[in-house]
Amino acid sequence: MLPLLSIMATLLLSAVANAQTSVSVAINIEQPQHHYAKVTLTYDDYAKQQAMFHLPTWRTGRYEIINLANGIREFSAVDGEGNPLPWQKIAKDSWQVSDTLHKQVKISYQVYANQLGQRTRHIDDSHAFIDASTVVMYSDITRSQQHIIDLSVPATWRSVSGLEAGENNQQFIAQNYDVLVDSPIETGVNEHHQFTVNGRDYELVIWGQGNYDSSKMVADLKVLVQQSQSIWQGYPFKRYVFMVHATSGARGATEHLNSTIIQTSRFKFSARKDYLRFISTAAHEFVHTWNVKQYRPKGLVPYNYQQENYSTLLWLSEGSTSYLQNQLLLRGELMSSKEFFESLAKRITGYLHKPGRQSQTIAESSFDKWLEEGGDYDKNHSVNIYSEGFLVSWLLDFSIIEKTKLEKSYRDVHNILYQDYKIPKSFDENDLLTVLKQVTNDDYSAWWQANIHGYAETDFDSLLAKAGLKMSYGDDKKVKQQAWTGIKTKKDNNGLHIVSVEKNSPAWQAGLTIKDVVVAVDGLRMKDKDLSVRLKNFKPQDRLSITFFRRDELVTRMIILGEKPKNKLKIVPIKNASKTQQAFFKQWTGIAFPSK
Repeated sequence: MLPLLSIMATLLLSAVANAQTSVSVAINIEQPQHHYAKVTLTYDDYAKQQAMFHLPTWRTGRYEIINLANGIREFSAVDGEGNPLPWQKIAKDSWQVSDTLHKQVKISYQVYANQLGQRTRHIDDSHAFIDASTVVMYSDITRSQQHIIDLSVPATWRSVSGLEAGENNQQFIAQNYDVLVDSPIETGVNEHHQFTVNGRDYELVIWGQGNYDSSKMVADLKVLVQQSQSIWQGYPFKRYVFMVHATSGARGATEHLNSTIIQTSRFKFSARKDYLRFISTAAHEFVHTWNVKQYRPKGLVPYNYQQENYSTLLWLSEGSTSYLQNQLLLRGELMSSKEFFESLAKRITGYLHKPGRQSQTIAESSFDKWLEEGGDYDKNHSVNIYSEGFLVSWLLDFSIIEKTKLEKSYRDVHNILYQDYKIPKSFDENDLLTVLKQVTNDDYSAWWQANIHGYAETDFDSLLAKAGLKMSYGDDKKVKQQAWTGIKTKKDNNGLHIVSVEKNSPAWQAGLTIKDVVVAVDGLRMKDKDLSVRLKNFKPQDRLSITFFRRDELVTRMIILGEKPKNKLKIVPIKNASKTQQAFFKQWTGIAFPSK
């Protein structure tokens, strides 16, 4: 018995010692004006004869292989006494260090950080944004260990992160490498706000100057974060950071474990449409705190940082997030019903002019997200996990509301995923079918095959009618039509370039394609900035000639014009909507049915 107890005690002490082992990460912003940082990683008593260090090939929140290692230079490795250790680079993102067994191993390298728009790494004389997956290497055997990050930055800089604070203002602690790379650091000259809602602490950090009203941003974020409990029961964090870059030439956002980074043009805050875009983005990224950061599909748990992580359910990770963001905005009165209807109309219009919906399923689009390049081909032959994922989520929501007689909704599905499939668990398509049956007591297998793995068309008239809404192109009894080619153009100093041609449109049938440069319509020189200006002189079924340059050769094609509604699509309430329709609308949106 005593030998057994002795062995158990030894194992316990070993486990405790291993749990206390930390990786030291020193990041020295030594030449901010030249975008350089010096990174030093220290590993005590390395457990193998050879150490392999990797820099991820992609970052969380962006399903794309990125050449992150292209900014790494001056790699070196030494032991605890400063003696050089032999090393070699064995792949574009991997370094092998030898003779490391039971030694302190210290590796150092320089990072060039000037990639602001990708939200990866950016250093200049005013700030540094550090997504650790693009700056800090890892070793497989130390990935689970605590990482302690020490920053060396200019004295006037303030450093903020969703990470746990360390012993001073420039130190942070990550439970492990996965937490580190999902908790970016913003350090520099910034505007900083703190607020508390429902016992949770929040921070708003703004880098850059612009026409924003930070007091309004704080007030609206306070409202926004409260609405999360209309979907999920409970919070996965005690503190959350909204990081905002108000700058030039960068736009987009990325979700992280307990923070988000939002990039917006510095003068795109004050106009209502611009501010709505900002607060909608904040809502989207905040939803991700649950959907993706707390529960995500198999294939993405745990993350494999060195290759693609495949799943047929990325539409739920992204498209459902786009759908649920409106639930927060509407319930918090941060988006009006009119703005919500405009957003729906835009999505429906995009769907109706997306020929790719008959070429690719939403499951295929999810799996192939890593191949997506955008552009004309994608529009004509693909669907998008965001836009079509939104529509599939909408279909599911209405189906659940209807089947449960207004008792349940798609929100319940996501709360169950949060409660029962939280990481380190994951879920697959069969799990989702199980959850849907749990919520509705119905089998969704046939629906799933038709809508997720098939090309089912959506009847928007009947869909909207359930909630007392309808599609409208104006007040006329007969919708007015206008001439249509299916072409989108962009004008620059070299002419009017075709940037997209909708599949099976009149222009497509006539043989026009992207990169053709339009110079004349019906023999008259094209001076207008857009082809639609000239089309006002024509009506549907008219024939016209378009002359353009292709490969610098002059070509003329004859087009028989098609038609499209003259006015934009609108979503409007039905007059005299029934109580059932109004109740359906309330369960769907959380707000009362609009009076007009």
